[in-house]
Amino acid sequence: MADVAASGGYYMAMAAQTIVAENLTLTGSIGVVTGVPFASVVVYERDLFMDDEAELFAKSAQNAYRGFRDKAASSRSMTIDKMEEVAQGRVWTGNDAASRGLVDAVGGLSRAVAIAKQKANLPMDEEVTLVELSRPSTSLPELLGGLGGSIAEADKAIRELLEVMASSSGIQARMDGIMMEQLGGSYANTIFTVIKDYLSSL
Repeated sequence: MADVAASGGYYMAMAAQTIVAENLTLTGSIGVVTGVPFASVVVYERDLFMDDEAELFAKSAQNAYRGFRDKAASSRSMTIDKMEEVAQGRVWTGNDAASRGLVDAVGGLSRAVAIAKQKANLPMDEEVTLVELSRPSTSLPELLGGLGGSIAEADKAIRELLEVMASSSGIQARMDGIMMEQLGGSYANTIFTVIKDYLSSL
């Protein structure tokens, strides 16, 4: 795991026989964040949730959390109680995660390759081919495609996202090679350049 492999990133890593994280990898975050999209007109007409709806929503979130936690416990050969001590959405550095049993080794790609060679009974000096299975996409059509709905809805969602991010400071998110960072009012990623160019062309 590199810079950030928390929550969904950790969920994917749990399938591995051996998890390797860098010293400062941010990982863990074994938890669930939920939300409900809503139209402002509806909110004025009634509360966002009726009592029974809120209870159902909370139970659904708890069930999702318990499922994630229990899978993590099974993956790491921990008891549920032991996993609960390090779960609950907590984020750990690679070193901290290793000391808590969430990762097996601390190191970078070369350490991960060495461990894989050892498990495959390959000599350490033997050359191997590394295959990258996925790459982050920064193309606007793919970015908009992930939002669903019409282009107008996507435009609105992107504008709202940019407004929220403009009012925050520091790193907003970093995952899969995509870093969104506010630097004196501008953003340090080509995704935002693409989005801004697209929005200004409307």
